[in-house]
Amino acid sequence: MNLYKAFKYRSFMEGLSLVVPIHNGEEVIEKSIKEYYESFSKKFKNFEIIAVCNGCRDNSAKICHSLKSTFPIKVIEITQSGKGLALVSGFNNCKFDYIGFLDGDNPFDLDKIIKMIDYLKDYDVVISTKYLRGKAKTQDSCLRRLISLGGGIFSRIIFNLNFRDTQAGAKFMKREVWRSIDRKFICIGFDFDIELLYKLKKSKFKIVEVYTPVIKKEKFSTLRLKYLPSMIYRLIKLKFKK
Repeated sequence: MNLYKAFKYRSFMEGLSLVVPIHNGEEVIEKSIKEYYESFSKKFKNFEIIAVCNGCRDNSAKICHSLKSTFPIKVIEITQSGKGLALVSGFNNCKFDYIGFLDGDNPFDLDKIIKMIDYLKDYDVVISTKYLRGKAKTQDSCLRRLISLGGGIFSRIIFNLNFRDTQAGAKFMKREVWRSIDRKFICIGFDFDIELLYKLKKSKFKIVEVYTPVIKKEKFSTLRLKYLPSMIYRLIKLKFKK
């Protein structure tokens, strides 16, 4: 890293920027935003929430805008749906040293997520896994388990990514890491996680995977089986990208 880049990166403010991708999440988003603020604002003096409403046809964006007077929340609205699109937009608008994302339904124990973020003192990237040998039970839906299992097998065989859970909705990194990788993504949906990990590994960043079990039974999910063919197509396209 040259001196200019080092100075540029250190000009970031110390704190946490949390991106929350939302697609038709009006039933869960207000409660999740409040829970995220209550937990993370105790740990980080500087904290912001970036809510990215992607392709929402409900009141998600309206609810998020209504919370701006109470919480440090920035709301971004994009017309096209896609988790990857939402995260790229959110990460590009983060202002603090540590950045990451959590899903809109807040399924994790946030005390464990905070401990997970502490790994960034020694690593560049920390990702959650809901699966651990001897502790395979999870409250995920059957579809999410299928996607996680398939994603894990696919990513190991095609991209040589040896992670237990590529799809867990909790990933954090130093902002300088995000700024240093190619931020043009082929995978704009739930497959975004695999492309992100692929790019991070290619750039030789230090990644640690931390067991963070789901504690809430899934009540809200935008993941559908119909998305699988397009996800597989984009991943194959990524593999053979010149």
